[in-house]
Amino acid sequence: MSLKLVELQVALPRMNEIGKIQEQLQQQSGLAQAQLAAAMQKRQERAKRQVTSKQTTQSARWEKEKHGIQHKQVHPYKGKNIDLMG
Repeated sequence: MSLKLVELQVALPRMNEIGKIQEQLQQQSGLAQAQLAAAMQKRQERAKRQVTSKQTTQSARWEKEKHGIQHKQVHPYKGKNIDLMG
């Protein structure tokens, strides 16, 4: 397959354009990959914080329940002693 001079005049500038387009596509894919990695890292950081906050919330609830049980033991009209004789 031989190319004539007229065809070469059109083909060579196109090769430069194609090379630039391929380089841009490669850069775009690299940028997209970097953005995905950054987004994934943010999600992981958020997930780590959520677990930590849930654990502290659970321990706070436990403390509230623990203190609440002490207050619930006092009943307004039931007595504290049981009459076994009567």
